[in-house]
Amino acid sequence: MEKKVQNLREIRSLLKSEGRIVNLVSSPEIYTNEWASFSTKDFPENKNAKNGDKVRIVQTDLEDKRPVEDVVWTHEYYQEVFKKAGLELVKTCRPLAKENEPYKWVNETRIAPWVIYVLARATSGENRM
Repeated sequence: MEKKVQNLREIRSLLKSEGRIVNLVSSPEIYTNEWASFSTKDFPENKNAKNGDKVRIVQTDLEDKRPVEDVVWTHEYYQEVFKKAGLELVKTCRPLAKENEPYKWVNETRIAPWVIYVLARATSGENRM
């Protein structure tokens, strides 16, 4: 957590007063469902992963099928990081695919594999830096 806070504080210091940070992250659901280009079926332990736990996923559209290791983070944990970094959440987006797109979506039309956080400098008088 501290490394993420430090990185976001440094980015925050570069923001103009009306500036925004767009932070695209994996949703926790990406590690427990099947997707058009990702698979977690060989990693049932992902379903029991808690915030900060390592999880594995395979990118199916690559020749190299070795699992990628990542760390699962919940929305609440990201909110805590943003607050500690002196940022406030302006908007959260969980984009979904559309049924009429020319792709063979698996769960993307009903579960968002990604979360987009739009962040701004915190407006409270508290100095978090």
